[in-house]
Amino acid sequence: MVMGTVKKVTGTVKKMIQRALMVCAGALAVIGAAGCGGGGGSHGFTLSATRSCLTKAGFQTSVLKNSYLPGTGGNLRVRLTNTVHLLDPTAPSGGGAQDEYVFLVFAKDVPAALATEKKAVALALQSFQSRGLLMTSAAVKKGVAVSENVFYYSAAGPLNKDERTKVASCLR
Repeated sequence: MVMGTVKKVTGTVKKMIQRALMVCAGALAVIGAAGCGGGGGSHGFTLSATRSCLTKAGFQTSVLKNSYLPGTGGNLRVRLTNTVHLLDPTAPSGGGAQDEYVFLVFAKDVPAALATEKKAVALALQSFQSRGLLMTSAAVKKGVAVSENVFYYSAAGPLNKDERTKVASCLR
């Protein structure tokens, strides 16, 4: 009886944290119209080359404007799944599961990408705190990554190894 209650409470807390991650990442990703971004320099990845690779690999991409995490080289949203989700009756809004997206912020250089990561983690922690949820910066950092001049994160929570590989293999 006690174990069943503990599992139920643990599951509820886990769902709250997942929803909070989605809300936080959604708040960070302000979608708008924008043109293709410029490059990150001769030693950095570029939005246009990365987008071309991801498109050739079969992923849907969209160039975004993100006022919270503006990248000097642009911002890109990549849809990692092409599945159709059924409605989830246990979801509070009665809606279905979110599509799995990864958001890439192309910075000028490595220090700028690391500064973007720091800002994103601070915004996420602030969002959790405003909802009364306790989260450490180490836990938030598990859900983000920096590769050279590119900072990336997911609205659905931490990227697993396969998802990170899909993204990293097309960074150009």
